[in-house]
Amino acid sequence: MTVTENRFKRIIDIETGNIMVVTDLHGDWEAYQLYRDHFLNAYKQGTMDYLILAGDLIHYSGPPEADGSLRMVLDVMKLQNTIGNRIIYLMGNHELPHIYSITLQKGKHLYTPTFEAAMGKHRRQILSFFDQLPFYVRTRGGVTISHAGASAAISERNSVERLLNYSHRRIWRETSESLPPEIRPSLRRALSKTSNQSYDDMVRKYFAVTGPDDPRYDHFLIGAVSTTSHPDFQLLWEMLFTRNEYQYGEDAYGIVLNSMLQALSTNYQPQRVLVAGHIDCRGGYKIVSQYQLRMASAKHAIPRNSGLYLLFNAEKEIKAAQELVFGLNSVFKTKNP
Repeated sequence: MTVTENRFKRIIDIETGNIMVVTDLHGDWEAYQLYRDHFLNAYKQGTMDYLILAGDLIHYSGPPEADGSLRMVLDVMKLQNTIGNRIIYLMGNHELPHIYSITLQKGKHLYTPTFEAAMGKHRRQILSFFDQLPFYVRTRGGVTISHAGASAAISERNSVERLLNYSHRRIWRETSESLPPEIRPSLRRALSKTSNQSYDDMVRKYFAVTGPDDPRYDHFLIGAVSTTSHPDFQLLWEMLFTRNEYQYGEDAYGIVLNSMLQALSTNYQPQRVLVAGHIDCRGGYKIVSQYQLRMASAKHAIPRNSGLYLLFNAEKEIKAAQELVFGLNSVFKTKNP
């Protein structure tokens, strides 16, 4: 069981060992416990070596009182303190907004305020944890794991360097320094006008800010500017919010996927197959463009009890996504909703 060092901050390379992949649990505490306990039992028995949580662990779509997001994140942090890099948590598009103090919404559902309020005394610890989350895992056998799938944003060498050595703190610092105190009131008013709400009301409601004296009062402003104007953030946004073939079209997406896998082969073994979640899957998985396995472990599985995890060996050479299908398994009982 080996993890090797590479020059990219946002990639983890796994050379040997059996890997379990789970995607998009979105605050589903019951599903999380099933997958976690299954892995830990197998880990103790020596049959599994790594658990990869491929992003979007947070943001439950049901009642706030049933949202397990905070418990899940804290539990992952505790597990990492216990067994180290055997638990790997990848950045998802739902973790990203909390680093930048921006909102995330789908239709009428506003995801971010519940978790912002829930963090409470754990805020600093959780945001520091999110800040260092990797974007990709590569394996010796040629399988890359990401949250969202392929994006044209990582098809060129310059983009690879910028994205895979990405620093949230640098972007935040550069943006903050570009906004001197004397111009911030006018920018707050502009945000208020755009949103038809006062800036003060928004930061209290969305980010659990206590008022103008709160050190986080301008974080929404800084985040809004950095996420709309910093070129490196645009790369990250495209990577985490890609809609795959629904965005590019079937044929063009195959080209995008191949280009990204080639780019991710930089200074490593050739990467031939991508594993990702992020998008709904009837039956728990779908083969996309021959070289991508899309999987859903709970939230995006239709129905939920068709959710799956993937088990495969890091050393085994994989040349097409279909070869991974035999490693898909379930922790759900058929009778579960």
